[in-house]
Amino acid sequence: MKKLCAFASVFGVMFALIIVAGPGFSKSSSTKCVAVYYDNSKVIESFTKLLSNFSDFQQFFIPLGQYEAGSLEKCQANFVINTEFDNQVSRKLVEDYLSSRRNVVWMGYNIWHLGEQLNKKLGLRYMGSISKVRDENCALLYRGHAVRCEESSLSMQPDLVPTNEVRIQIMAESRARGRELAPYIVRAGNLFYMADVSFGEVFRDLLTEFIGSPMRIKPLKSQQVAGSR
Repeated sequence: MKKLCAFASVFGVMFALIIVAGPGFSKSSSTKCVAVYYDNSKVIESFTKLLSNFSDFQQFFIPLGQYEAGSLEKCQANFVINTEFDNQVSRKLVEDYLSSRRNVVWMGYNIWHLGEQLNKKLGLRYMGSISKVRDENCALLYRGHAVRCEESSLSMQPDLVPTNEVRIQIMAESRARGRELAPYIVRAGNLFYMADVSFGEVFRDLLTEFIGSPMRIKPLKSQQVAGSR
């Protein structure tokens, strides 16, 4: 019996690794799945825990370097995670992001690789990046709540300003280094952009909207942040 249990445990670990590391989609996969394209494997553990709340969705974790054209259309929801500043981004991924009919959330850096399409498609203009290191006043403003920036987030945040090119929904704003409020999470139809890679309270509260599922995980609690309005 002990040998059988040990074998089952090893098999379970191997199966989990296949789901996490597999570069492609199974033949039986349907649109009811979530695909996470990442450039840093450290994000997988945090994301896997959150996706455990959506057990009826298949989950795929795929390195950004293995992205294949058209893949964003295979799942109901997709996350493109960029933690490497100014890292090369596949042109086919950029083109698919701009034309996708599925929910796609671009997180973190390299959104500037969209060029003029950042303005035309997401109604944003990239102004540079702001350091958040040791910024005690860094705060997120979301649904009337002030939430302190997560320590595990990126050290730099893209500085974005909204334009009038398209109608967008600013879902959350941020303030760092004494700057004015800037878009932190925006939505333009089925496309989302989050100016960070953080799986804190704001991300968790919006995860059901990103995925397109009615399930909610838990309510957001307000926090006191120095200088918040």
